[in-house]
Amino acid sequence: MLTVEELLASSPLFSGLGQGELAALARTAQRLEYEPDEVIFHMNSLGDGLYLLASGRVKVVVPSPEGKEVILATLGPGAFFGEMSLIDDEPRSASVVAQLPSVVYRVHRQDFARFLESSPSVARALLRELSRRLRRANAHMENLVSMDVLGRLARYLMELAREHGEVLGNGWVAVRRPTHHDIAAAIGTTRETVTRLMSELESRGLVMVEGKMAYIREETLRREGV
Repeated sequence: MLTVEELLASSPLFSGLGQGELAALARTAQRLEYEPDEVIFHMNSLGDGLYLLASGRVKVVVPSPEGKEVILATLGPGAFFGEMSLIDDEPRSASVVAQLPSVVYRVHRQDFARFLESSPSVARALLRELSRRLRRANAHMENLVSMDVLGRLARYLMELAREHGEVLGNGWVAVRRPTHHDIAAAIGTTRETVTRLMSELESRGLVMVEGKMAYIREETLRREGV
């Protein structure tokens, strides 16, 4: 697992800072640990800081009009989150919940604001990341409208493999498997439908599930256009 200094240095948000600035920022960061399903912060709470994920996996969630959970994004090590409410001083727009045992570092809002104001490189990197996330959100909305459920599941599995998987070198990518509930919440369907479609993908040799791990043939999924 990365130390806080390594985490900051590897983050595109802070890569433009000098060693002295990185060390000063690292001293302000608070280490926090979370178990699966533990809430890191709640939607509509006040923004207390910027969070950087050192290990584990978290999901960004909002409630649907029916009160069900909708997963907007899944983030892995090296990602940062919680920046929006630090910029506009509005309450949190979503909740963030640990999917796996996770270690995060929190930089207090005042410390982050100081670096944001004094470092143009941090401000530019933040704008690039916000733009990237907006593009992904737009693409996700397009997928929900234009693709059937099997297509959305295949796209979700491809993104999961690319962003959180381990390439095994034998045509498969290994990844810690989200629950069927979480997959359903991410692609806009029911847990029962996910269970049925995962079985279909397994029968076609595109996915294998063993315990808490899933093995995904990303190239086959893309080639077959499921």
